[in-house]
Amino acid sequence: MFLVLAHFDVIGRDEIARRLRHVIDRTDIRGVSDLSVIARSVVLLRRPRDLVRAMFGAVPDGLLGALKRFGDDPLSKSDSYHALYRLFSSADPQDRLRAKVLGQIAGGLVGAQIEVVQRLDPVLLHPAFVAKVYEVKQVDDLNHALAYVRERCSRATDDAIRESLSRLGPDGHRSTVFRRWAQKFDVLPRPLDTRGDSTLRMLDTGKALVDAGRRYTNCLAKKVEDVFLGRYLYVEYQPPLPEPGLIGELRVTTRGYVLEGLYAAKNRRVAPERARAVRAKLAACGVALYDHAPGDRKRVLGAAKVLDVYNFEEPDNTGWGAEFDDIAPEAVTELERAFHEAA
Repeated sequence: MFLVLAHFDVIGRDEIARRLRHVIDRTDIRGVSDLSVIARSVVLLRRPRDLVRAMFGAVPDGLLGALKRFGDDPLSKSDSYHALYRLFSSADPQDRLRAKVLGQIAGGLVGAQIEVVQRLDPVLLHPAFVAKVYEVKQVDDLNHALAYVRERCSRATDDAIRESLSRLGPDGHRSTVFRRWAQKFDVLPRPLDTRGDSTLRMLDTGKALVDAGRRYTNCLAKKVEDVFLGRYLYVEYQPPLPEPGLIGELRVTTRGYVLEGLYAAKNRRVAPERARAVRAKLAACGVALYDHAPGDRKRVLGAAKVLDVYNFEEPDNTGWGAEFDDIAPEAVTELERAFHEAA
C-alpha cells in the first residue's frame, strides 16, 4: 500500500488510477473518481503481490520481502519506495548487486539503506557491512576512509577488502573493518629521510610498530592508528650491541617533524649523553627540537622556579633537564636477546 501511495508524487494520481481501473468491473467505474478507483482496487486486491502486479505489471523477485522488512510504518522519504522498486526491477549489474545486498541483510531494514547502497563504494556492498550503516550521512566518510586505506595499504585490493567485509560478525561495528586495515598499513603518509643513517630505523608499518612494542615493552602497538593517520612517526635508534636501542616519538607539523620524546625500554628515560647523540642524529635529518629561552641556563631555571612553572626541570628533548637513565641490567639483556632473535 505504501508503495502505491508513494508513487502519487512520481507518476501522479491520474496515472495510478488508470493502471488500476481494470481491477474494477467495467460496469461499475462510470463516473467513479480516481481516488475511489484506487481505494476500491486496494480493497479488491488484498494480496500485496496482486496490487504490485496490477500497478507495475510485474513483481520483481525479492521486492515484497524487502518491503516487509522495513516494518509497519511508512518510510520517512516517500521517494525511497520508487528507488527501491527501481533497484529490484533494474537489469543493471550494479543495481542487481545493490538489491541483492538489501535482500541478504539479516533482520530488519531502515529506509536510509536504500540510498546507502546507491551511494556506497561498490566494494563495500556486502550485507554484513551495509547492515551496520543506518544513515546516509555516514556514507561519504566511509567512502573517503576506504580511499585512504587503499593509499596506505598496498595489499588493500578489491578482493582483499571484500574478504575482510565477510569477516564482520553480527556484533561487530563498521569501524572494525577499517581498524583491521589500519593495522596492516605499509605506506607512510610522510616518510622521514634518515640521510642514510643505518642506526635510525623508521617504524613504517603496523607490523613494525607492534613488533617494537613487544621488544621495548611499551604501548607502540596502540599507536598504529596515529601513525596510519600521519599524526606521529616513531623512529628506532639501533646502536651496535650491547648498547640498547631507543624509541623516538616524532610529531607531525606543517613544517616537518618535531621530536616529542626519547624512550628506552619500558618507557624509561634516557641518559644525557645517549640522548644528545640521538637528538643530533635526528636534527641532522631535519627533525626540529624543543628549546627554551636562550642565555644562562641557571637564570632561566631560576625564573621558572620563582614563577612555579610546572615540570620545567623535567627531562626534555634539549638536554636542559636532569635527564637520567634507569635502564635495569635485565632490560639490556632482554633487548640483546630480542635483537638476536630478530636477526
